[in-house]
Amino acid sequence: MSVQTPSAGPITATGTEPRNYDGQAIAITVFSTIKLRGRVFLPILFRVTRTFPQLTGTLRQLSFIHFARWSVIGRLPYNGPPQKKGRFRYPHMYFESNFNGGWEEYIDAFSHILTSGMTAFWGSSYGFPKPLPTAPFKKYIQDNETEADHYYSAYPDATSSMIQRALELDERVESLKRDAQRLQPDAFAAAYRRFLTESQNAL
Repeated sequence: MSVQTPSAGPITATGTEPRNYDGQAIAITVFSTIKLRGRVFLPILFRVTRTFPQLTGTLRQLSFIHFARWSVIGRLPYNGPPQKKGRFRYPHMYFESNFNGGWEEYIDAFSHILTSGMTAFWGSSYGFPKPLPTAPFKKYIQDNETEADHYYSAYPDATSSMIQRALELDERVESLKRDAQRLQPDAFAAAYRRFLTESQNAL
């Protein structure tokens, strides 16, 4: 069980931070049992979204999401008792994602912005209550969520958009440095002003 404090991240009942937190970065892992129709529908859905990545364009634009992945699994590697060997009786949806911000805000974004997408991905899972209203959906995610044993984020306080802008800025700086070696002072001043203008979105 975890509780939210006003000035810090969640803490567990033992007073420690959950293992799926690293700074502002959070990992979420959700297993849900799939109905029979999902065995047929989901592989088709995955193939379509891979073929037409523009269908997930809205998801890619949410800068607080590092990544999100859905997959269907039929078995887990055997790690000894009490786990049983063999395949699951029913396949499971495996969802994993990393994001910045609050857990509830993350689920709210999925519910309100990606309503049809959430229904498409989870609609064939047992117990799925629909994305809206959000309270039942949040409880569904909590009931099926698994806390990570270990979680590490290379940039725990940065969103994916921040990192992409930093990489873009680095390329621009390297280009300016190369040009600076051959430019006269007036030409460099003009190039520097142009660099500042063109790099506003990355600064």
